[in-house]
Amino acid sequence: METRGATATDVPEIRRIAREAVGEAYDFLPKREREATARERFSDERLESAMADDDAVLVAAVDGGDLVGFAHVDAATRVDSVGEGVLRGLYVAPNRWREGIGTALLEAVEDSIRERGFTQLSVPVLADNERGRRFLESNDFEKIEERVEDLFTGGTAPQLVYYHDFA
Repeated sequence: METRGATATDVPEIRRIAREAVGEAYDFLPKREREATARERFSDERLESAMADDDAVLVAAVDGGDLVGFAHVDAATRVDSVGEGVLRGLYVAPNRWREGIGTALLEAVEDSIRERGFTQLSVPVLADNERGRRFLESNDFEKIEERVEDLFTGGTAPQLVYYHDFA
């Protein structure tokens, strides 16, 4: 398995993995919300924009020529967040979970954003996403904030923000 920068030809597979992984990892949300999340967050427009953004990183994990996961980070936009990247998504095909692919993607993302001068990474995650929270905590991320996230189909859900300083 290798990690590399994602390309436009990866977009259909990124969307497939996002759909599958969101469907599994967010099984506590209604199906309609999971579908809207995958569709909205991983649209062609958003993915192409991320690939064109110098402050964003979109990394693909490839095994035997097949895309098996991806991660997306962009620069935080708060005034007090200079040097902070925000992990917008890290998804692995569910049939490949627990193989170290997520950790490899996280390491590749950190290496890439470190090269761009970033020293911190924050990750918003829905509070009920136990798998995501355990993954972050096992990779030395610390919970620093609790807030409420607006869902795509209406309503809200509790969200936690995790943080890692890798300077």
